Amino acid sequence: MADALVLGAGLAGSAAACLLARGGANVLLLERESRAHHKVCGEFLSVEAVAHLRQLGIDPAALGAAPIKRIRLLDGKMEVEAPLPFEALGLSRHALDEVLLSRAEAAGVKVERGVRVLELGGGGVRTSHGSRTGHHVLLATGKLPIREGNNSPPRRAANGFVGFKMHYRLAPPATRRLAGTIVLALFEDGYAGLQMVEDGRANLCLVLRRSRLPFIGGDWNGVRRWLGENPALRNLLADAEPLFERPVTIANLAYGVPAHHGEDGAVLRLGDQWGMTASLTGDGMAIALRSAFLAARCVLAGDAGSYPALIADEARRQVGRAMLLQNALQRPWMRLGGLRLAQLCPPLLTFMAGMTRLPEWELSDEGSGVIA
Repeated sequence: MADALVLGAGLAGSAAACLLARGGANVLLLERESRAHHKVCGEFLSVEAVAHLRQLGIDPAALGAAPIKRIRLLDGKMEVEAPLPFEALGLSRHALDEVLLSRAEAAGVKVERGVRVLELGGGGVRTSHGSRTGHHVLLATGKLPIREGNNSPPRRAANGFVGFKMHYRLAPPATRRLAGTIVLALFEDGYAGLQMVEDGRANLCLVLRRSRLPFIGGDWNGVRRWLGENPALRNLLADAEPLFERPVTIANLAYGVPAHHGEDGAVLRLGDQWGMTASLTGDGMAIALRSAFLAARCVLAGDAGSYPALIADEARRQVGRAMLLQNALQRPWMRLGGLRLAQLCPPLLTFMAGMTRLPEWELSDEGSGVIA
């Protein structure tokens, strides 16, 4: 039996496994995919996420991450731009996840790839390759639902969101217009983000309510037409070369923090398994990494039961503010009023970007030793 059984080799899972192994724990990490793959993600590394990666010994800039210093908000023909309150970076999950996983393996983590988790419970999991057990189970499977014991599978979210991601090679003029900027386009029942990542690629990630999908054609062609309703976004994507054969998609996205009853530290929920923040704030990857640091610290200290309260104290305010912002922008009159205010006072946009951040993170001496 492993000291820690980690489910999922995304940001949260690989980071937690790496930290635990560096702290002397025997760690087994299970990942359902057999090789590197793309995920639906905005691929926006906020200042907090960058700081955590550097604490892990990873420099995103050295991996070719694109700098992002400004935000441009679009709604129909309305447009407003302002500086971010920090410098962010754009880096694909395809690249970043593999680097983190390799760091975990180098730290001594045993990794099993191509293993699908079927059911969680009883101090371990039932998988496509048999049972696996651990004194502590860290659930870091991202947005994928997991059946737990005798409980029914998670219900489909009422009018939940559907996510799409596509990488593009933009035309040179569009690449120059997008450089150093994240573009956030607002629509009825959804929004889209466009930014540069490594290797001169642009990442387009969007979410829309499931109920909207049939009205725009129900497929990727309909989604592209929907995106074309915004003239500025349409111009940026004109003559763009899609770099995937088909978009990466995910359904049934339920934002917010679900109720976790009976949390006692037996199962530690990391990243999106703890709670899914609104994508438009760009702090999802930061929350995943923050949860990894907290979970590893608690397990190594022999106090896993304190983790649920600690992650809630760190991240609930961010998720709450992000959800308020997302829900407000779904109302046409609030969206229009907010854009007009931001046009009159662009620093308001900078202020809002700063209000939806995680609290600053300070490592204790003990924590510093764990990641050295």
